[in-house]
Amino acid sequence: MVFGRPIGQNQGIQHPLAKAWMQVEAASLMVFKAATLFDKGLDCGVEANSAKYLAAEAGYEACQTAMMSMGGMGYAQEYHVERYFREVMIPRIAPVSPHQIMNFIAERVLELPKSY
Repeated sequence: MVFGRPIGQNQGIQHPLAKAWMQVEAASLMVFKAATLFDKGLDCGVEANSAKYLAAEAGYEACQTAMMSMGGMGYAQEYHVERYFREVMIPRIAPVSPHQIMNFIAERVLELPKSY
């Protein structure tokens, strides 16, 4: 509750949470696309790398949005947001970094020259 009403009633809270949800859903679709290609025995490197990048970034943005929405209470251990915020860094950097994925996409999809 804030100002005598649910905090989620405020657009300043609703819009970032809605954006985070849409980003997670879009990443999920790419994950399913990559998995479908893999299951069919087709090349799925581009889709798998894209899915990893999009899902990791969407997860990070969702955690950051939750942390910012909760303010100082985002650090309170009973809400788990502080743990999620720490843990969401792992898929962003391992086993490949976002920069490695972007290099892969630039070369394989955009047919740009090798940059490293």
